[in-house]
Amino acid sequence: MWRVAARILIGLCGVVAIVALGGAVYQWISTRCDLAANPPPGRLVDVGGHRLHIWCTGSGEPTVILESGLGGSSIGDWSLVQPEVARFTRVCSYDRAGMGFSDPGPSPRTARRITEELVQLLGHAGIRDSVILVGASIGGLFMRVFASEHGERVVGLVLVDASHEDQEMELPPIAPLVPVLASTGAFRALGVSFGPPPSPSLPPSAQRLARVTAFRTSAYETTASEGTNLPRSATEVRATRRKLTIPVIVVTAGRDADTAWQRMQRDQVGLSTHGCQVIAEQSGHAIALSEPQAIVTPIRLLILAMRERRALPNCDELSGSAAPARSPR
Repeated sequence: MWRVAARILIGLCGVVAIVALGGAVYQWISTRCDLAANPPPGRLVDVGGHRLHIWCTGSGEPTVILESGLGGSSIGDWSLVQPEVARFTRVCSYDRAGMGFSDPGPSPRTARRITEELVQLLGHAGIRDSVILVGASIGGLFMRVFASEHGERVVGLVLVDASHEDQEMELPPIAPLVPVLASTGAFRALGVSFGPPPSPSLPPSAQRLARVTAFRTSAYETTASEGTNLPRSATEVRATRRKLTIPVIVVTAGRDADTAWQRMQRDQVGLSTHGCQVIAEQSGHAIALSEPQAIVTPIRLLILAMRERRALPNCDELSGSAAPARSPR
């Protein structure tokens, strides 16, 4: 009986091994074919052992840098905002290491590591002028570290329904299994992606590129690493927090925001002596896809004021089509 049981167990292990190997081959071939058929719109820049994808359009100074949320990509998150900003200045979206078209990067994926890679990317890509940083969701944490530690380059900060260092951070139970499920093609086969699904409001080409990169093994693993290391990133954000003298515009979703989230959004207005909050009344968390003008309008008015060397616009002017709100100092 024990011999029969052992043979059954060995047989089951063999089946599992064959399925896993077949899944890994399926994942590898599918990814290679997808990327070969859909080249990146931007360029890949070496930042010291791995390459990051950066896509710049438009011309003029300062340059606007767009940072995606957890599981997002330059194409999937910013394809409605970037063309509008490119009408009046140079704007660059990029993919963090492991996301979008970028190569995987070293772990752990924390705010400080991601920020330093972005600094290297801008330098190696020849972007040496002043920048306005725009960070959505978790990307806001990374842009805050950049603004605090490299303030000599930053002339404005726009936080789009950005994460806060004090928010609750729960790790999904599936996180430890992500490397196995991603590398064996299980997520791809089931159509599971960790970022927001490609929005129907995006152009068809952008939807296709966002979908292609969402199923990369590195995208799953990087998203899990960034999520797992959120407490560490929050600690790094607290350690670098200081009063900024640049304009800080906090664009907050008007829908589905609880009291705690609203409080943390208002707290970020106080990061600067020139802080304003704008409420995107028609949007949930994905403001860049549902109400892009709530982001574009503040950026445009900030840049116009800087170029004309006049006083910065007040909160009402920055709001555009969104609803303005001032946070108490």
